[in-house]
Amino acid sequence: MAIVGIIGCMLAWTIVVPVGEESGSDFGDAGGPVAQQQQEKQKVVKLMQRQKKAQPKTQQTFRTTAISEISLPDFTELEVTDLAPVVETFAPTMSMASSNNQAMKSALGGMRLTLPKVMEQRCNPKKRMERLKSGGGKDMTEKAIMKGLNWLQGVQDADGGWGQGKGASSDLYRDAMCGMAILAFLGHCELQDSKDFGTTVKMGIDFLMATPPDKLANYDENGEFLSLNGNSHQGGAYSHAIRTYALCEAYTMTKIPKLKEFARLATKLLITGQHPNGGWAYKYGKSPSSHVDLSITGWCIQALKAAALTRIPDLDGLEEAMDLAIDYVKKSQDSSGRFQYLLSRHGGHSTRGSLTGTGVLCLQIWKNGKSKEVEKALEYIIANRLHDHWSKVDVYEWYYNAQACFQSTGEMSSRYWRAWNEKFQQVVVGAQAEDGHWPHGLHFHGDSEIFRTTMTILMLEVYYRFAPMNQV
Repeated sequence: MAIVGIIGCMLAWTIVVPVGEESGSDFGDAGGPVAQQQQEKQKVVKLMQRQKKAQPKTQQTFRTTAISEISLPDFTELEVTDLAPVVETFAPTMSMASSNNQAMKSALGGMRLTLPKVMEQRCNPKKRMERLKSGGGKDMTEKAIMKGLNWLQGVQDADGGWGQGKGASSDLYRDAMCGMAILAFLGHCELQDSKDFGTTVKMGIDFLMATPPDKLANYDENGEFLSLNGNSHQGGAYSHAIRTYALCEAYTMTKIPKLKEFARLATKLLITGQHPNGGWAYKYGKSPSSHVDLSITGWCIQALKAAALTRIPDLDGLEEAMDLAIDYVKKSQDSSGRFQYLLSRHGGHSTRGSLTGTGVLCLQIWKNGKSKEVEKALEYIIANRLHDHWSKVDVYEWYYNAQACFQSTGEMSSRYWRAWNEKFQQVVVGAQAEDGHWPHGLHFHGDSEIFRTTMTILMLEVYYRFAPMNQV
């Protein structure tokens, strides 16, 4: 597969995690210095206070629909118990959690209702570590994530973006690099008021909102969409999808008011730009000759899933676009279980199998986690795509493979994840440079330190970033 430029190598959505039963212990059980634990408590409470505006004014009210308001599936297909009414409560105050562990537990119970179920536990320090450990994660993995985030903070550009200074390859893809970096911080629940990373996150979000989404496209005299107007030969196809993904997840987690309209407009542009065959093409072209591929399509599917989780109204056509996209993904699989870069009728690019994890993840996050296509592809990944040395690792491929294998613990069997995790952490964490970035693995054209480091942090956050899974 030849994808020119760094964006051609990118892809990302994410999922997963096993979760155990709640215990009665306090945050000290999560490990780490006392001061750090206190900072984590304060960060959780700040998150809840910030989202208080979204809560009702009475102490407790009930409403009967939550998931059904958008009638979309969660990351995994919902069980009947997931359709229970949502109870809304006041966000707790700082005084509630300052010294009383029981009050903190009550506060966390309230906070849990302000985020989608699939995301809530990344913001609970204790739960985050429980999920890491129950999924087979190690302390060294959490340390590597923090070192990586500190490195990203250090190479952020003065205007809030990433991609001009240290660790960059080309400033054509700054929206994509910034989007990926913000997703990495959000994956650890580092928000705009985070003690250590708050300014970094806020500046990054402001950078993503610097250009209104409706200025990114060309329209005819009747206002009909023609194409994206990006400078790269892909025309911004990757950058816009990644940017949309980050905008939507940032709105869901931060509730910054002006993010809502940016996320809505960015999502509508994705829906409008879908190719008739269900995928997405360079410049979001729609002609029969347009270059439609699974790599771009994977990012667009992840972005639309993030949009669904925002619960922003008036996203007409989102569910239909996702259903059509999944049909395209299924057509990209060959008889061996591999997912191809291009549909076979285009010829070529059908033998590497490096996008197999991409295809699996797309199916898992939209109604098809238990499908025969997923099972066949996971068998291929475990048999052919797991390596024992960083020099053989394509970080773009491994990020998806890690998610695909881990997500399967809740839909099929834990054996795929156990096989993957046997080498995964040692290979990835062992390759990290002393300053926190990741060096070249399997080299490809347009690679950069920012790209590799964001991809790898997101890869390692797989243990707790998204949907709770069964015990591994």
